[in-house]
Amino acid sequence: MSALIDFHLGTAPDDHGRTFDAILAHDDEWLEYTHNFIQWLFPLTSISGANPTAPTLDSAQITEFRNNPALRKQLLRSFDRMLGFYGLTRTPDSINKAPNWEQRKSLWFTHPSHNHLRITRILKSLNTLAMEHEARMLYDILISLKQTEPDCGIPGTAFTHWAAAVTP
Repeated sequence: MSALIDFHLGTAPDDHGRTFDAILAHDDEWLEYTHNFIQWLFPLTSISGANPTAPTLDSAQITEFRNNPALRKQLLRSFDRMLGFYGLTRTPDSINKAPNWEQRKSLWFTHPSHNHLRITRILKSLNTLAMEHEARMLYDILISLKQTEPDCGIPGTAFTHWAAAVTP
């Protein structure tokens, strides 16, 4: 096994000694101001500029995520936690505004934010790890919110990156 797989299965901590469950249990303020966890929850094949020591995906790990329901379940748990952080909620068929939308959107939706990079990472990771449906649902709600929420402050470049992230 790899450190990344072991972390997602809950059998080993990340490189800062944090377990998967401990990271998900942190409050929104911790998630906002801590920048070295997202790479573990949503791994990519490329090295992170924000956390260059975080593990990257190789072809064996991608295959393991794609074939292991327990790993995909953990990825969904990460996804649901981050959706809650953004004021969104998931059903099997869509992503919608959560009851805390008005409170949460000011941290990322109304102005440029480092969270846009996190969203790009989430979309790319989901798309890479056989969760294209979930990535597309997130992209769809982002486009819908841009069109319906008058205070959208997300730059167009973020939407360009997001579109690329969900394109096979």
